[in-house]
Amino acid sequence: MTKIACKGTVLQQEIGTVYTAVAQIISLDLPEMESETFDADTLDVVTAGIPYQPTGRTEPGSLSGELFYDPALAGHQALLELLTTPAAENWKIIFSDTGVSEWTFSSAGLSFGGTVALNDGLKGSFSLKLGDLPSFPAA
Repeated sequence: MTKIACKGTVLQQEIGTVYTAVAQIISLDLPEMESETFDADTLDVVTAGIPYQPTGRTEPGSLSGELFYDPALAGHQALLELLTTPAAENWKIIFSDTGVSEWTFSSAGLSFGGTVALNDGLKGSFSLKLGDLPSFPAA
């Protein structure tokens, strides 16, 4: 079983037709995806547990992260353009395992904020609402 180092993982945004790395990322929180269920309890169930069944749908969640923010950097400007001109956008996460594992997905929305703190660099935090489930690498 391989342990994959995180250093070297890249988030890329499709700008035009080219995937471009978002620079200076400090951390990424991968989406917490959840299969949707419904309460399948009936009057004849005599156990204490509440039974659930899948609906066949999955909530894709949101990807969030933190970066050292540079307002003059073209890639950071392209990210913030999704606030002034909202649009679906294509993305890739390329994990650091020699480039064989990547997730591709689209975003339906963006949130962005920042932190200015004494004894630290200017930081930005962002969240991408996924428009659908990522495509995962084949096993």
